[in-house]
Amino acid sequence: MSNNASARVLTVIDDEECFALLGTQTFGRLAVLRDGRPEIFPVNYALDGRTIIIRTASGVKLDYGSFAHVAFEVEQIDPQTREGWVVEFKGFAEEVTDGADAWSVHARDAAPDPWVQGPHEHVLAVRSGQVSGRRLSIRASD
Repeated sequence: MSNNASARVLTVIDDEECFALLGTQTFGRLAVLRDGRPEIFPVNYALDGRTIIIRTASGVKLDYGSFAHVAFEVEQIDPQTREGWVVEFKGFAEEVTDGADAWSVHARDAAPDPWVQGPHEHVLAVRSGQVSGRRLSIRASD
């Protein structure tokens, strides 16, 4: 199999497939703006419908990602074939840790267990977003 760039095509992934792909993974990156500069954090997450749920500790993610516009990205790329996909979700993150409304309670229940030790007592829910995706694949033979 050739790794020639001319043998590959980049195609747009529709919204429904983007959410389906988001549902296949549990690890992504959350981007927040801190003092006008982007910062990106690796996070594990859960997808609940069209909402991304992240459990986090106190710190930059919570301070700058709570009640703010954020970006979230997930991908699956095969380094051997150089094929795969990338999905980006831009939305509004809300801390739902102490919310008493039904949606906040549901989001907390859907929050994933943290991958690293330590306190992760806060829950961010990213919703009301715009999703986009691209797939890199080998061009079909004519």
